[in-house]
Amino acid sequence: MPSEPFAERVVPMAGMMVLVLAVQLLSLALMPSLSETEVRVFEDPESAANPFSYIILVLGFTVFLLMAMRLKKGWIVTWVVLLAMAMGVYYVISAFAPPLPSLLLSLGVLALLHLHPEWYVIDLFGFLVSAGVGTLFGLSMTPIPAMILLLVLAAYDAISVYKTRHMVTLAEGVMEMRAPLLFVIPRRRSYSFRREGLGSGEDRGAYFLGLGDAIIPTVLVISANWSLDMPAFEVLGVGANLAALGAILGTALGFLLLSITSRDKPQAGLPFLNGGAILGFLLAVLVAGTSAF
Repeated sequence: MPSEPFAERVVPMAGMMVLVLAVQLLSLALMPSLSETEVRVFEDPESAANPFSYIILVLGFTVFLLMAMRLKKGWIVTWVVLLAMAMGVYYVISAFAPPLPSLLLSLGVLALLHLHPEWYVIDLFGFLVSAGVGTLFGLSMTPIPAMILLLVLAAYDAISVYKTRHMVTLAEGVMEMRAPLLFVIPRRRSYSFRREGLGSGEDRGAYFLGLGDAIIPTVLVISANWSLDMPAFEVLGVGANLAALGAILGTALGFLLLSITSRDKPQAGLPFLNGGAILGFLLAVLVAGTSAF
């Protein structure tokens, strides 16, 4: 088998990592404005029950998607996902703009995605939604519940990809329905998601990364940044304390490890990304001499 060209191997992986880290930076930029609002997912951010409530939501949504796919009601999934994600886009834009312009821009992005679902439109939509959801959940949990969430979801991701494989079925199904729940990273310039879709095997013109792989590590980044009192730095104009910065660097390290695993079959991203984020966070807390427990 001929080796994969450098440009089709390294450039997409680098682009994917940039997307994941950009989500975390945008979330940090959103945090000051959104922390002033009263919008929270959980009333008690220190409760150890919070991550399990989140997991119940994930499992419920997964069952809904799989049932809709089995019943061939993909249009229901598409519109439920689009409307829910449009709310996420509004949540992001409203941090920088008044309500009416935010609503109009959100509807504009939704219309663009529906009328022209090309890979870069899907990625823009996913980028905004991932930052909004990551910020919202990060502001709703302190680091201990956040780390529990990351650990449990990493285990769930590994089981659902390597053992039951229902996550692979789910990912392929939502992309066939054009539901924007994945980042699409082309392997070549000529790739068009509208024309080629998922493709198969070696013919696939793009790599795919679930939005959850960007959202879940971001939860710990935001949780650390708002809840821990420790030295802060400026990263590309965005403020981040040492623990948040450690989680970001750990996420990058985890992605690098993920990128060198086999690409012949689907890989579970969260064990690498969440593990890296937790390790980076703990090392930063250790260096700062601050207790997160």
